[in-house]
Amino acid sequence: MEYCIRIAETKDQASILLLMTTHARFEGHELVLSPQHQQLSNLAALPVTIFVVEANNKLYGYMSVVKQFSTWDMDWYLYLDCLYLNEETRGQGVGVQLMQKLKFFAKKNGIKMIQWQTPSDNFTAIEFYQKLNAVNKEKQRFFWSV
Repeated sequence: MEYCIRIAETKDQASILLLMTTHARFEGHELVLSPQHQQLSNLAALPVTIFVVEANNKLYGYMSVVKQFSTWDMDWYLYLDCLYLNEETRGQGVGVQLMQKLKFFAKKNGIKMIQWQTPSDNFTAIEFYQKLNAVNKEKQRFFWSV
């Protein structure tokens, strides 16, 4: 199948939400929709860039990135918040294509670093990222409800 990777459009909102729900379940969680999920209807106003994987007018995956500033490095970087491909799309090289698209996007925007996290038990993803020569730095991620 021939896949197209492009920046998400407003028309993709329902399909993106479905992929996000599937992604959450894949990682053992349920997607909690707050009223803010309606903001996906105006993607241009969000501080996130969402790429989608499309074929035959259907979405098969997505990747979301946010531009952030590191006070340790005194420079901008892209934070890869999510990368998800549905099961039938995995193993076909689409993940590599997504990462290459992200690399091009970073270079185009003058950004030299991309950072992300993956669950420590997602061995397939870890192996995939290691094949890209990405470097792992051990950290603990904390969540503090306010």
